[in-house]
Amino acid sequence: MAGGSENDDVLEVSPSHNEADEAESMLKGQAEIWGHMFAFADSMALKCAVELRIDDIIHSHGRPITLSQITTCIDSPSPDIANLDRIIRFLVQAKIFTTAAPPGGGETLYGLTPASKWLLHDGELSLAPAIIMNMLDFGQLD
Repeated sequence: MAGGSENDDVLEVSPSHNEADEAESMLKGQAEIWGHMFAFADSMALKCAVELRIDDIIHSHGRPITLSQITTCIDSPSPDIANLDRIIRFLVQAKIFTTAAPPGGGETLYGLTPASKWLLHDGELSLAPAIIMNMLDFGQLD
């Protein structure tokens, strides 16, 4: 290495613009396929909320309520609180429910959004029956 710098031995390889575009395109394509593969989770969580009447429970209280309050109103001898919490948090991310911190701390409060009001069973323009009808129970296809 007479007269040369240390960096002369380092070969810098930077992907060409086309290769970077191709890599980004492939990554976006993969993300799109993953999105399609797991899209059923949205509709299944929505169906669970409709069947458990979570919207109706919150609406009947006239204000946002806690998970504990929702659980006590579900018509089931022992609802799985951990899974119910996951479903509700998933639907919060989907903007079906809202969350609020109660004044003074405590459990998160869950409320309705304009979208969730379409899921009320007794609503004049309810989409709840359509959700239940459109979501086949594949266990009944045998």
